[in-house]
Amino acid sequence: MHEFTEWCAAQYKSRHCFGDISQTSDDFGYQHFTRNFFETSHAKGPQDAAGGIIKRQADCAILRGQTSDKDSKRSLYEYANSFLTQPRSHCKRRIFRYAETIHRDNRLSFKPVPSIRSLHQVRASRDSAKGLINISELSCFCVNCCHHMYMYDQCSNSIKTGGYTEWEMKREYRADAQENEENEQVSLQELVSVGQLIALYTDDDEEEYYMLKVEKSMETLRIDTTDSWGSLLPAGTPMFRGLYYNKTNSPFLYRLVNRESGCTCCVSGLYFKKCRYQCSSL
Repeated sequence: MHEFTEWCAAQYKSRHCFGDISQTSDDFGYQHFTRNFFETSHAKGPQDAAGGIIKRQADCAILRGQTSDKDSKRSLYEYANSFLTQPRSHCKRRIFRYAETIHRDNRLSFKPVPSIRSLHQVRASRDSAKGLINISELSCFCVNCCHHMYMYDQCSNSIKTGGYTEWEMKREYRADAQENEENEQVSLQELVSVGQLIALYTDDDEEEYYMLKVEKSMETLRIDTTDSWGSLLPAGTPMFRGLYYNKTNSPFLYRLVNRESGCTCCVSGLYFKKCRYQCSSL
């Protein structure tokens, strides 16, 4: 079985999903199971509209004053059931169901996997001991890795992909989970990737923060560097390179300044998020 999915860490690439994959052969009888992760936003398609339309319409309803209880699950269900059951597309109807609570299977709790956000392929095999997975930063589909041979140790592209690392998924129990959540640390290099939009602290009295689109991964300066905006960063500073945004007359529209790149110190990062603002080039 080969799967291809989005890389969202909170949904498909969490440690608990990896732990679930380690049990796949026993649960479903697969001889070999492989999951591959696309880069950010590369798996966008019609399926995303199913949930996206509800969120957009709910935002519009709040702005129009049709509903004011934006934090209520019941309120969202009642609004969708009243106004969104008759689509304008080829679908005949939409059916919404409301669940007061969702049962969570605590048995699917597992301990963290190092650098999980940089991984793009995870494999599980019935031949391996239970709980063992093979992980790689790049996916490979050479003859040795596929076509019912599955000789990962003889991967033809191991020089490019870095090969596979065997990792044991260990169960995490309630007491351990709370302790790990308190002690687990994630580096900035794992949080920020190329193409993301970040907000930066500023000492400008007129601007609470600056918006920057990351163009290059985090690096440490070897020499003193001055960017196109006149900012000076000394050698040894961990930093990102990217393009700044200018504000426009609309609070929801930013203008990307392509002509001048900027450098920013990593510790000035205020907020990290995928770029979802409506932007235009300058």
